[in-house]
Amino acid sequence: MSEQDKLPRLPIPPLRQTISKYLESIVPVANDDIAALAETNRRASHFLKVAERLQHRLTEYEKTQPYSWLEKWWFELAYLSWRESLCINSNYWIAFADDPNAYGLAKAPEQLQPGHPDIHEGKVWDSGEYSEFQVRRAVKFIQKTLDYKELIADGRLPIDRTRAGPLCMHQYHCMFGMTRIPRMGCDELRQDASTLASRTITVIADDQIYSVDVYDSAGHRRPDGELEAELRAIVADVTERRALGDLDPAVTVLTAGHRDRWSVAYEQLEKQPANHATLMAIQHSLLAVSLDTTFSDPPGSITAHQRNMKCHGTQPGHNRWYDKCVSYVFDRNGTAGYLGEHSPCDALIPAFMIEYVAKNAAPENIGIYSHNPTSSTHHAHVRRLRFTDVGLSVLQLIKEAEKEVEQTAKDSDSRQIRFENYGSDWIKRAAKVGPDAFAQLAMQLAYYRIHGTFASVYETASTRQFLHGRTETVRSLSVESADFMRTMSDPASSSRDKYEALVRAANKHQILLRDASSGNGVDRHLLGLRMAYHRLQPLPSEAPFSDAEKTAIEDFFSDPILAKSTTFQLSTSGLFPAYYLSHTGFGCVVAERGYGINYIIEPKRIKFGTEGKTFKVGNGTDVDRFETTLRQILAELKVICEQSNEISAGDSSRL
Repeated sequence: MSEQDKLPRLPIPPLRQTISKYLESIVPVANDDIAALAETNRRASHFLKVAERLQHRLTEYEKTQPYSWLEKWWFELAYLSWRESLCINSNYWIAFADDPNAYGLAKAPEQLQPGHPDIHEGKVWDSGEYSEFQVRRAVKFIQKTLDYKELIADGRLPIDRTRAGPLCMHQYHCMFGMTRIPRMGCDELRQDASTLASRTITVIADDQIYSVDVYDSAGHRRPDGELEAELRAIVADVTERRALGDLDPAVTVLTAGHRDRWSVAYEQLEKQPANHATLMAIQHSLLAVSLDTTFSDPPGSITAHQRNMKCHGTQPGHNRWYDKCVSYVFDRNGTAGYLGEHSPCDALIPAFMIEYVAKNAAPENIGIYSHNPTSSTHHAHVRRLRFTDVGLSVLQLIKEAEKEVEQTAKDSDSRQIRFENYGSDWIKRAAKVGPDAFAQLAMQLAYYRIHGTFASVYETASTRQFLHGRTETVRSLSVESADFMRTMSDPASSSRDKYEALVRAANKHQILLRDASSGNGVDRHLLGLRMAYHRLQPLPSEAPFSDAEKTAIEDFFSDPILAKSTTFQLSTSGLFPAYYLSHTGFGCVVAERGYGINYIIEPKRIKFGTEGKTFKVGNGTDVDRFETTLRQILAELKVICEQSNEISAGDSSRL
């Protein structure tokens, strides 16, 4: 954090600049509807005549905020006022690469054979048991995560930088000891000095909650052997209690469902002292670890693996605490994943951490004959956190949450698309455009071919070059990208025509990405102006808005084209090359013909984690067809680029 005071504050762009960029961005959204485009321009023109007062309000408001004019509103509007299920819709999920040395693996009673219709997607089974390897791998990940936590706490984590300078490191301090608290209408976040200094983690098994000390009373880290003994004692305890029918109600599933339902249950639970103590202990813990009895078949099935990580493969919403910012999942065979509550920090920051964790855990072989010794003086102490005397009304809310989340899971279709033919090396060498722009254009074209229309596109741009910067929208659908899609679909277009359209669109994309990252995007500023109208008081010197002026403002913000341009059928976000992450995913933001896509461009391959609703629920959303179409397009673009740049298909450009 040593260079935080050098960071500039998030700027408020010039008003006319934002409106000009907005009007440019909606041209392909209108898609030949000349009347709608003219009406939008008319509304924007009237808005500009009166909006300078809103700009002044926003400028004065910025002076009153400790870090950023956007931060308070962003927490509320982007995340905490979200009322629908966190499961799939808000929390992101990540699957780790399997450990090749895994042992003692459970096998499916009916293993899927090559040629079986379900072999591509795989299947999740429930073994009803836990395993030694599962416990031992969980301990490795816990310890490496604590290593990372200590790097942050001690100020030893190197400052992230770009060529432009240092980046804001604030979000690194927003992961550990951070919990979302359900409240009616708008949630809260809890993290304070006591939660940051916590010595405990929360462990969940069979929906039962346990607390484990990962540091001793003197603040020293507990060794692997002791933590393994604690987790073994937990799985033994919960297995015995399951056999005896002595399990507490599955309060965990409430965290997955509708936020207002959970807030009602939460208020009732916290009135009972023992239940209040359990809730406080969970919030006070550094992170959560879920131990599942499920496993995927066939082994290594990424699609089945990620389904289990996003929502539990056999009991959707169970055995998770979706409110914890940092949460790991380990299935019966030791396959690992991660669930992130999105509000306190963007997925990029935890992704840096978990790539570090997986990378540093991988070389430490968990062999069948290698065991971590436990001190002769150590005796595992199971500390179960109880939910007792749970009333009938809360039990009914649990049933409602189970029904809701089960339907949410049924409606969701997600998969990993691994394109192995080339990656960033080839794109830079043969296509001669930026890899991110290349991937964005391929996804837009896939959507266009499937649905016959241009998708409004959201791409995440990081604004961490500013103090407490989060994200800005890259409106990736542009006039140039629309021209590229039309050219690619025109039988009369030559390979050269298509390549030149690709280059023009990619160059435009680089400009849009640069502008958004530098605080000169469109959407955050429009949000600020909207909030200035609805939430900020007029300045003392400000003339009151007349009825006609109010109408001009309200007409601008209620414009159907503005709404259409922010109905992001393609919601996308790219990560750095992450070799230990086998899948990264998040839910689409638009159910109807919408896709949520997290992508990773590595030197030799591209990974797309894709989520959409089922064909019926999504009114034509087709994740299967999206995969097939995207693969075809990536293959086509390879031929087009190599022909245009006279690169032999058989040379070493496929690096």
